[in-house]
Amino acid sequence: MLSLFLFGLLLDSFTSASLLLVDRNNSCRAYGNASVYDITNLVPQWPTGIVGTGFDGRVYIYWWSCVRSMRRCDSDDVAVCQQQMGGSMQEFNAGSLSSQLWFGQFNGVASESNLTWSIMYPNHQSDPSQIDGSGIRVTTIYLIVNPNVDKPQLTMNGEKPYTEYSITVRGKCIGQHAVNHTSHIQGYCDPATGQVMPGLNIN
Repeated sequence: MLSLFLFGLLLDSFTSASLLLVDRNNSCRAYGNASVYDITNLVPQWPTGIVGTGFDGRVYIYWWSCVRSMRRCDSDDVAVCQQQMGGSMQEFNAGSLSSQLWFGQFNGVASESNLTWSIMYPNHQSDPSQIDGSGIRVTTIYLIVNPNVDKPQLTMNGEKPYTEYSITVRGKCIGQHAVNHTSHIQGYCDPATGQVMPGLNIN
């Protein structure tokens, strides 16, 4: 059942974008043929916490990190950790780094305005469980370039039934493929500086 679900998500992503190559030394970066996406400096520090509701109506903090710095959910392979606020402070692994998939414009883009791409973090199914949801959670990050949003805005969209989560990132400089039209350098828009940084060579 999970395989069919993930296949549907992948098929939907393929209709609008290509599968990118994740950097072997930096899990916050991915490449196309003439494009690079880098969210290393999207937030001041990883992990970053985003408050949102689950399908059960309870309020959770969703901790997201594109690097191995989570220190939550009892694993260094966690990309997204769902933590219940108050009470038991129960945590759920909502997506793994080792199984991440990036989708974007593979051959570069003519314009950076309104560019979109996505990152999918399915659970690594090392010990799946139909009872508590271990191994079947998946979080998708939707990144949308909006020239009217100066600083990156992160929004937790909530949980679809069941165990499917999504976060939306909006901003004019959020790590997207970009071109410096003065120097003609191609690279990515660094959220920390707002400048185009070279970075087309895969590591």
